[in-house]
Amino acid sequence: MSASLLASALLLAAPAAADDREALARQLAEQVGAVDLASSMIDSMAPLMRDQIQSSAPQLNDEQLDTVVRILLEEFEASQTELTDLIVMLYATEFTEAELLGAIEFYETELGQVLLARMPALMERSVVAGQQWGADVAQRALPRVQEYLATIE
Repeated sequence: MSASLLASALLLAAPAAADDREALARQLAEQVGAVDLASSMIDSMAPLMRDQIQSSAPQLNDEQLDTVVRILLEEFEASQTELTDLIVMLYATEFTEAELLGAIEFYETELGQVLLARMPALMERSVVAGQQWGADVAQRALPRVQEYLATIE
């Protein structure tokens, strides 16, 4: 009988534990700037969206293109909490409660604060470095791609 009581208690505690982990995940996501990252991702998407829309709908004039981009950005911004919730759920499923607590504690330390302060600039520079790397690799691969395409024409 006590085994079934223990099992029942564990089942009842599971949702509370999941809620606790989600709350910790949200705290960590806010602490490390994942919420702000979602906003900056939306901002950085505007030029890319504009280019893609212009390529797929070349008949649009600049004013029409600006309107389409504005509509898309408004929708992304209105849905930003959905992205934040997705990020929180990723943290909650990826990390245990103990890991979330440890990370939160770390980011409250002086070293954690230094890391958080420098992370946005590092991420921005990493993106630029990744784009340059991608362009360099593509440029090196181009002669091989052209050689291959010449064989199938």
